[in-house]
Amino acid sequence: MQPEMQEFIDNARSFEQAMRNAQADLEKAVVAGRSRDRTVTVLVSGLGRIHAVRVDPGVFDQRDAQALQNAITEAIRAAADAAGKLAERKMGPIEITLH
Repeated sequence: MQPEMQEFIDNARSFEQAMRNAQADLEKAVVAGRSRDRTVTVLVSGLGRIHAVRVDPGVFDQRDAQALQNAITEAIRAAADAAGKLAERKMGPIEITLH
């Protein structure tokens, strides 16, 4: 095999292993997203899998279903954003150079 081709294959294998490691790290990581009023917290993996939803019991005293729905939506969006940022930090920009 030509040296350039072997180098390309070695680089591809190294890149693949780095991506597998990053994915494994993201599967283990847990990030949180909170509603603006901090009544709802959503915990997700670095890949976006929901682990838990925590609701401040005080919201039930208010009996405001719309406010609770909004808080849950905000927390889910915040958790998804946090997971996305973590994935970007772990995986970094992808650069492939062909010679």
